[in-house]
Amino acid sequence: MNDALNTQKEKYKAWVTENLGEQTGRWYAPYLEKLGHLLEEFGLESDYKENFFEYQSYSEFKTIYQQMTEQSDEDIERLISGKSTPRYPKEFGTTRIQFRRKYAENEFNQGIRSKPDNIGGIPDWGVLMRSYLIFLYYDENPTLIFSRKGKNPVGPEGDIDDSINYWVISPGENSRLWDSFLGGNIIALGWDYLGDLGSYDSKEAIERKMTEQRADGVRPTNDTKAVWDFYREIQTGDTIYVKEGIKRILARGVVMGDYYFDIEASEYKHRRKVEWQQVGKWEIHQTFAQKTLTCLNNYPNLIQEIDQVMNEDFIDPKTAEVNEFRNWLSNQVTDTGADLNDKTISQKIAALQDIEQHFDRTIFGETDIEELKQLKDIVMSDETYQNYKGIAGSSIDSYIRYAEFKPTVQENEPFTVEQFLSDVFIEKQDLVRLISLLENKKNLILKGAPGVGKTYIAKRLAYAMMGEKDETRIQMVQFHQSYSYEDFIEGFRPKPEGEGFVLKPGPFLKFARTAERDPERDYFFIIDEINRGNMSKIFGELMMLIEADKRGIQINLLYSSNSKFSVPPNLYIIGMMNTADRSLALLDYALRRRFSFFEIKPAFQNDTFNSYVNGLENPVALNRVVDEIKSLNNQITEELGTGFQIGHSYFVGDAYKVDTANRLEEVIEFEIIPQLFEYWFDNEQKANDWAVRLRGCYDGEK
Repeated sequence: MNDALNTQKEKYKAWVTENLGEQTGRWYAPYLEKLGHLLEEFGLESDYKENFFEYQSYSEFKTIYQQMTEQSDEDIERLISGKSTPRYPKEFGTTRIQFRRKYAENEFNQGIRSKPDNIGGIPDWGVLMRSYLIFLYYDENPTLIFSRKGKNPVGPEGDIDDSINYWVISPGENSRLWDSFLGGNIIALGWDYLGDLGSYDSKEAIERKMTEQRADGVRPTNDTKAVWDFYREIQTGDTIYVKEGIKRILARGVVMGDYYFDIEASEYKHRRKVEWQQVGKWEIHQTFAQKTLTCLNNYPNLIQEIDQVMNEDFIDPKTAEVNEFRNWLSNQVTDTGADLNDKTISQKIAALQDIEQHFDRTIFGETDIEELKQLKDIVMSDETYQNYKGIAGSSIDSYIRYAEFKPTVQENEPFTVEQFLSDVFIEKQDLVRLISLLENKKNLILKGAPGVGKTYIAKRLAYAMMGEKDETRIQMVQFHQSYSYEDFIEGFRPKPEGEGFVLKPGPFLKFARTAERDPERDYFFIIDEINRGNMSKIFGELMMLIEADKRGIQINLLYSSNSKFSVPPNLYIIGMMNTADRSLALLDYALRRRFSFFEIKPAFQNDTFNSYVNGLENPVALNRVVDEIKSLNNQITEELGTGFQIGHSYFVGDAYKVDTANRLEEVIEFEIIPQLFEYWFDNEQKANDWAVRLRGCYDGEK
């Protein structure tokens, strides 16, 4: 290579490494040196210079770029400005797939690769072209700065082409349709009752039809998105992965055609043609959400890991953790609100790796937050350690925040609406209404007297909406008179060693940030005794952020003013409100309008409750008591209001299955009767009369 070409190559390597990712320049440069030769050898393009570094002016290469890609001036302007990465036209999007495949086959024939379908580490033809076009523009305009919006970290381990989408799909329950997908060169979705999706002009129209078909009342948000994405968002040239469970990949393919409705198929009639590139079974370190169809573009490190595993590259768990942390850093901002650049990200990672080696301690993969904080104190107090002294503390702080708010994905026991109705004593129409209220308002308060099962219902309502019993996505707290903003959101707390104070996040802030990092799944924050706290004092600036139409809006918090915070749309708040305690104040009106309210009433008329009672060994006495409680509740309602009724949960529990009579006596004598004397504190005779009547039920006198 002559000096001019070598100089051009080195300038390109330096600029791309600085602006498009660490080591990316060294990775791409050898391909650009021989790109023209390779394209001609593969039968993809001809009549271009063998070494693309011979194109040394932006205007000349822009012409070459447009000849190959057929992208418009407007597309190139968006690309150069960093605003977005336009998709390539379908024809180029299809042919460029061949570049990596033919390169892999060529290296396999030379004995370099073990398999002809191992395309790991081979950059996309279009990505190579884009990188050189952008470099030439900014090389000729040195006063301008390239700012890539929504940039993703890219490294030599794999190539994330952000002009296409990456999808993962589940081939039916327990992967039962995978053989059909493979044999028919297709991917497919169910919901066949929708008919040809071409008849729907909006996602809302699809959701309306799906809602009509569902009897459980759950708004089909995720299902609608899966159908719409399959119909409108997936494009020819997109990469599709097939999954089994939450940690296994069965195949990778390329979408080769538009959506069509196969009326002749017996099921899963919504289809697209796919060309399968690799087929097998691969276990990955990270996990997928339990959804039918998911776009992975927001998880570039996961895409890289999948490709590495499929190409039989060794995946060190620590390397996977570093990559995931790198991706998280790329979405963070500085104190001034600017995005972290690649150089800063690389420095933070290098600092943590150096600390690990110097102090012989684990950082990447460590989940014990206190252990990480102790390590920070050790590093900062060690005067002999100077390697990364300037950023050591902030780097560990970044990893602490990353680890503290990391979502957990695991296999969970399913939970259906039918299970809810068999487990909770409310009617189906009430469940349908509860789900609708929560989905539309995002915030719901279950109010009612003690013993109507508000807390029990709240947790199982979350299960029903999740479709599984996932405790990691439920957070529960209880308010009290002394509860404060510092307890709930964040506040300064004394250091354990007693020297000074440290800013600590509260349960809501931590839970919200975890939910924000896991937008594909719903999270539920449950507040018991919500009306026992001073709501304005506890919620502070969250009064605005929890509104359904304000979700996702970022503001500065009271204490960590340099850290933006928002309440994500996938976080639902469920409060429980005791209506029988006269000492409790009404909710703040400003907060009240941000919640829907649903009254939970005693379920003595519920068929499931009655079946439960009659299923006990000795239901006679309990049935007598229940009948008397119904009469008691009528009088309570007339004199005190519905919020003071006696609830059904007093008569539910394992103790009734063991000794019904004994437990019944305990509950009446030591729980219900004392409550009646509280209700009628100014009329003890009335409370005594009801006590006699209730005792007569379990004594058998009535």
